[in-house]
Amino acid sequence: MRYPFRTRLEWRKWVVPELLRERPVHRWLVFPHSFTDDIIRALAKEWDLGAQDNILDPFAGAGTTVLAAKQLGIPATGCDLSPLATLASGVKVARHDADSLARCWHKLEKRIKVRDANGEAKAYSDLVRTALPGKKLATFHGAKAAIADLDASDSAKAFFSLALLGQIQKYSNAVPTGGWLSWRPNRRPAARLRADLADTVEGMLTDLRGISEPVNHRWTARVADARSLPLKDGSVSAIITSPPYPNRHDYTRVFGVELMFGFLDWDGTRSLRYQMMHSHPEARPNRPPSQGYSEPRLITDAIRRVARHNERERLVAMLHGYFLDLYLSLREMARALRAGGKAALVLGNAQYDGVPIEVDKATALIGRHAGLRCTEIRVVRQRGNSAQQMKLHGRAPARESVVMFVKDE
Repeated sequence: MRYPFRTRLEWRKWVVPELLRERPVHRWLVFPHSFTDDIIRALAKEWDLGAQDNILDPFAGAGTTVLAAKQLGIPATGCDLSPLATLASGVKVARHDADSLARCWHKLEKRIKVRDANGEAKAYSDLVRTALPGKKLATFHGAKAAIADLDASDSAKAFFSLALLGQIQKYSNAVPTGGWLSWRPNRRPAARLRADLADTVEGMLTDLRGISEPVNHRWTARVADARSLPLKDGSVSAIITSPPYPNRHDYTRVFGVELMFGFLDWDGTRSLRYQMMHSHPEARPNRPPSQGYSEPRLITDAIRRVARHNERERLVAMLHGYFLDLYLSLREMARALRAGGKAALVLGNAQYDGVPIEVDKATALIGRHAGLRCTEIRVVRQRGNSAQQMKLHGRAPARESVVMFVKDE
């Protein structure tokens, strides 16, 4: 297969999340490795998408695609296995009344008080108790209970729940570093939670007052597996998404405190970890049948080279599983996409033991078997390898690309 490469380095700032942290509503929660809304805007213009279309993001993350589509007036659906992701996406695209939320906050704020630990910790996992010890967890728990008891709509409660979850990393002893959590003492006192939450809520309300809500509400976020989408055949006209990179980052650990404080117990979080896309070694998903899949030779050869190194069994299994999951996801995208519809996947190549894993090329090949034709691999950035890899194998930048597909009629 000939690979249709095209370099677009002017897009390089669009495949990292920094710009989102300053943009209204998007900044309510930002996931690492997110792309920005600029990509959705550029592709919507390039593909001439409008109100008659429907965009799908099967790896919705914190909802960048669905929110950008709403801002453009294009219907959109976001799917993700993580309840934190679907909460963030759903809150960002929900129809809110800022004045009503302000009145709710006036009542809620009075109930956010410093609380002494009094048995609340028993309801939470060891991870949460260690990350938020003593008064911190008691105060967070009290705030969560106050939100649940609020005389308000479910969407209002979700709004305040997202604001509360956004405070956890300010107080937690567990700090996300790459794909894991590191432990560092956090001396921020529980007494500051009400003020910090007030600042966040006021900022969110300011964002809402600066926008106008569309008349019709056609933006949704749902818990769903990209390998088995709850969508009808040919029901979407475009797909813009970014599957997890094969970089061993485990987002059930990165957001483990948030997940186990707000949504799941330890067993539920572990089940979610196992079912996630096989981009980290602990995944062991239950998959739908994979008839039609054939691993690209370039990937088989690269994995064989990685396997020559010692103690690489789990990494080898991860890489084989990752590309199988890509096939299953692409097959579902092809099924949901209408004839003539287009798809764009933001992907990053990887490197293990000096062996390059060319994810973009492999995705182009796998897409063909799944029912999609690659029209372009748009190279937008060269990422440096890790310090450890650089020390052992020298500088070897890896491509970050947008792989473009069309479903032929």
